[in-house]
Amino acid sequence: MIQLAPHPQSSQVPLALYNTLLSCLVPPLLPLAGLVLLLRPHYRPGLSQRLGFLPATLREHVRERRPLWVHGPSVGEILATRPFLQALKHTLPNTPLLLSVHTPTAYAIAHTRLPEADAVIYFPLDHPLVTYRVLRQVQPAAFFFTETEIWPNMLSMLARRQIPTFLVSGRFSARALIRYRRFSWLFRPIFRNLTLCCMQTMYDAERLIAAGVLPQRVVVTGTFKADAVPHSDHRGKAILQDAGLAQRPLLVAASTHAGEEEVLLHAYNTLRTAVPHLLLLLAPRHPQRFPAVEHLLKTKGYRYLKRSQAGREQGKEVDVFFLDTLGELVSFYSSAALAFVGGSLVKGAGGHSMIEPALAQVPVCFGPHTHNFAAVAEALVRTGGGREVRDSQDLYHWALPLLTDPRARQEAGRRAYEVVKQGQGAVARTMAVVLSHLPPSVYAHS
Repeated sequence: MIQLAPHPQSSQVPLALYNTLLSCLVPPLLPLAGLVLLLRPHYRPGLSQRLGFLPATLREHVRERRPLWVHGPSVGEILATRPFLQALKHTLPNTPLLLSVHTPTAYAIAHTRLPEADAVIYFPLDHPLVTYRVLRQVQPAAFFFTETEIWPNMLSMLARRQIPTFLVSGRFSARALIRYRRFSWLFRPIFRNLTLCCMQTMYDAERLIAAGVLPQRVVVTGTFKADAVPHSDHRGKAILQDAGLAQRPLLVAASTHAGEEEVLLHAYNTLRTAVPHLLLLLAPRHPQRFPAVEHLLKTKGYRYLKRSQAGREQGKEVDVFFLDTLGELVSFYSSAALAFVGGSLVKGAGGHSMIEPALAQVPVCFGPHTHNFAAVAEALVRTGGGREVRDSQDLYHWALPLLTDPRARQEAGRRAYEVVKQGQGAVARTMAVVLSHLPPSVYAHS
């Protein structure tokens, strides 16, 4: 087991400065926070937990049991962690698993879709008083986090308590490296106290080392998303069948951002002149954009069916199936002919995961801004399983031959799947290295 380095006194100075600034900002921001809570009700759920007040039932459930704490901020990340949670539960059946999230949607989905988690909480605010309170109540045996979200107080307090911290299925983009280097005075000491970082690719590993993590604490194990079971979720197919849409060729527009829907709708208009029964499934990335996207569909005259109404309406005459729910997108890939993955035509988002459609053997395209999944995007383009597109015309010229030639579409889907298949086994590789770094007390309870 790697022993955590003693928390150096010099690292306390940057953290103290960070906390001083944080505490100074609290009083003037309180009125603004109150206004936000008043005008934005979706920020209210879990507020008490974010402030460190955990439910009594949860405290009793984990008290003196030293749970393994797994943090996955978003819906996509917590669903991707399920194979890892299953592996932990299978290997350490008597050790509780505590899952933390950021959003109400992720909180709800964790309760309904992740039975492996013994308890679910909202991740606490990174203030020293709040963090201290939560750690005193939870007393985890180890802490796992899936996104490279570095919370200075949480990670520093875990290090001081000699609680091992693991970054699993980790990504670290070039932009993240630039961002963290700007504040290296604060983050470098924290990076050096991480117990083990299990990264998705060699590129991620190299950038994390450049940010300050000790090289001997970084390994490449792959992404959990590649270990999802393809075609295991048939809810999407059943939903389309109930709506009378299952027989139509389906173009999935996944995780779209502002500015991308217009491009996709323009390409769809052109494509359906050659493929009259083509159906577009439109899935915006963020729920707060649902009203704006629906307004776009209305003003442009598209006939659409919302997923939230699919059980009450039939959609045989619709142009667009509007996925206005979260956590269900993956289940529609098994019905798709082609897929576009968003956050990639516009700058800033860095692209979303192409792994799920590739696992379903669906040819996939994406825009030029894919630094979050650069290695996967490059491999898909190189092998013919995917294509980079820059506008609606590019998308049309890529999609039309595949929509009209089932054999070409099947071959492109097979190549996409082969790219992802090579990365499978990430959970097993991660478990192998993690188990060797857990404290003996974990095994004593299991």
